[in-house]
Parts: sequence; structure tokens; C-alpha cells
Amino acid sequence: MKILKHFFVSTRRLVEKRPFLKCCLKFIYRLPHREFQEYVARYIPTICVNGKTIITRNISVVTFGQKNPNRVIVLTERDSGSGGFCAEWIYWLNRLCFSEQMGFLHCISWINSQFFVENTMQNVNIFEHYFVQPYGLDVEDVKQSKYVILDKNSIDYGYYDVFAPGRDDDYMITDEDFYKLAQMQKKYIRLEAKIKEEIDRDISQMIGTDKVLAVHARGADAQVHYKNHPIPIGIDRYIEETAKSMALINANKIFLATDDNNILKAFIDKYQESLIYYKDVERSDGMRMSCYGEVEREKHHYRLGKEIVKDVYTLAACEGLVCSSSYVSYMARIVKMASGKTYQTVNNITSTIRTTGMNLTDPFTIKRVEAIWNQELEVAKKER
Repeated sequence: MKILKHFFVSTRRLVEKRPFLKCCLKFIYRLPHREFQEYVARYIPTICVNGKTIITRNISVVTFGQKNPNRVIVLTERDSGSGGFCAEWIYWLNRLCFSEQMGFLHCISWINSQFFVENTMQNVNIFEHYFVQPYGLDVEDVKQSKYVILDKNSIDYGYYDVFAPGRDDDYMITDEDFYKLAQMQKKYIRLEAKIKEEIDRDISQMIGTDKVLAVHARGADAQVHYKNHPIPIGIDRYIEETAKSMALINANKIFLATDDNNILKAFIDKYQESLIYYKDVERSDGMRMSCYGEVEREKHHYRLGKEIVKDVYTLAACEGLVCSSSYVSYMARIVKMASGKTYQTVNNITSTIRTTGMNLTDPFTIKRVEAIWNQELEVAKKER
């Protein structure tokens, strides 16, 4: 079975940049399925009206029941696998762009994740642990509604209309993308009441009237040679760029968000009392993804997500930003823009995107990476 899975992954890599071959393989693979046969039979090509090309979207609408008869609702059901929290967040904004453009309502059901499933909580929808539904719709009501679109990340469903993670153009976000995603954040994403209260209190206590420079320093598993990911920025470079930006906006404090204890220690040594950061946060001491593995603390997986949400909103509350290319820093900029404010400076330290390296779509590669992380966890347990 593993050999077969590896064969399919290798074949997919081979045809990635050959659209015609990719289309042929998908057609052959899906042809036995009745649903696909019906989809092809219903397909409507792009049409021309009065000399103008009209985009035709081939979208399937299903009927679960008789509720909400005057509404078309897009249901996004997500298993994010080993994807990060902010990559998932940006994905929701991408999908909301599509629904708004089409005049549909939207409901998000984040049902599974390697990192953020909290079994001690009654509500299985991870999205609702942190946020309020964009249109106030209940997932169970949607599943009894008359006109429901089961969301798909394809061209017909607007997946390529604005930036989204996991595509060939990963990390290639534009100013126009930031603007569109910020509009969706502003209109539709609202924090769950208790989390909002906690974040507002923490920001008030930590930042107050100080002029604070935000720094998001990505470390930990960024050191793994992932294909199509940015080459990580060194600690010294982060500190150097922080000093420049601090002087530029005349900041007297730094808020640091990082997944790496080594980066945190270096910033503490350098900036001492001028540094503020959240202390009760899970961080990595090596190459382990900070949210990977079990840690003995109450509601650990829920808290992993809450820590990221708090970091994003606190980064957005600062006057300037130092960062590299990462989804956390992207979301900080989106939340800042959604608030109607702008950073005085954004120092985005750019680096080259790796074109070779470990491919995270390959199950064998994932197993090798997780083996390294498990070794680090064992060492950490012994040291405790």
C-alpha cells in the first residue's frame, strides 16, 4: 500500500507542470465514479455574449432538507491535516471571497487537524472554538438546508481568484491579495466572546501607551529543508533588522512572537526589559514544529490555536512589523488592514523559495520529518 501511495505521489510530481497530462490522468482516475460522469455530462463551456467572454462556473448544488429555502449556502468542511493554523485561516478568507462574489452565504466546519483537535471540548468544530460563524449559521441547520454547495478548492469554486495556501504560487502574495483578504476579515471574521475579552485585556496590559514594534520570527521546523518554502532567516538577521526598524519608528518596546525558544533567548539577551512576549506558549527547542506532539497541560490542543490567534492580534496592535514570509505574519498584516489602520513600517525580510527539498505531499517524507521531531520530544522529556 505504501509503495502504491508513493507511486501516485511521484506520478503527480511528474505531471504537475504538464496540464494536459495532468488532466488526462485525473479523467482516467475519476471516470469510474458516477458523480464524475454526471459532472462531465453537465459541463458548460465558457460562452460568448455580444462579443464578450462570460465566465461559466460549473457548481454542484445539493439538497439536504427543506430549511433555508431562499438561501444558497456554501459549506466548507475542512480536514487541514498537518497544515498550520494561519494557513487555514487564509484559506477561509479565500473561500469567503468566492461566496461574497457569487452572493452566497457561507458556513465553516473545521472538523479535523493533526494539531488542533481538542477532544475535551464538546463542540467538534475547531473554527467555533475561536471564531463566530460568518453568517451566524449553524452547521447542523446547513446540513438540513435546501440549497447547499459543498465547497471545493477548484477553479469553478473560485480557489484561484485570490491568494490561497498550498498552490504552486505558495508564498507569492500580492498587495491586492492582502487588500481582498483584509476585506473578508473585516466583514466576516469575529472572535469568540471569551477569547476577544482575553486578547483585548492582554493587549491593553502588555502594550498600553508604549510604542511597540512587532516581530514575528519563524524558527523551529522552518529549518527543515521543505520544498517550495522560504529559506529561514537567521537569528542575527532578525535582531539586526529589529534594531533598524525600532530606530526608524522610535519604538521603546518590542513584542516578539516566535515558535522557537532559541530565538526567544537571543532576543531576551539583546533587548532585556524592552522585550515583551507571551510566556505560557508552547515553543520548540530544535527543528520540531512547535504544535507537534503531546504536552501535559490542560486543553493543550485548544491552547495551541489560541496562542496563535493571540499572537496575530497582538502583532496587529503594534506600530511596526519585522517579519519574514510566513502565514502568521500575513495574517497579522491582514488583521491590521482589516482594523482600518496601517503599520508605520513593514520590514519583510525576504529570502529565496526552495525549489528542491522535502516534499510535504510525500507520506514517506512526512514520516522522516516526524521521526526527527519524535527524537527531540524524547530528549525534552528526559531533560524534564
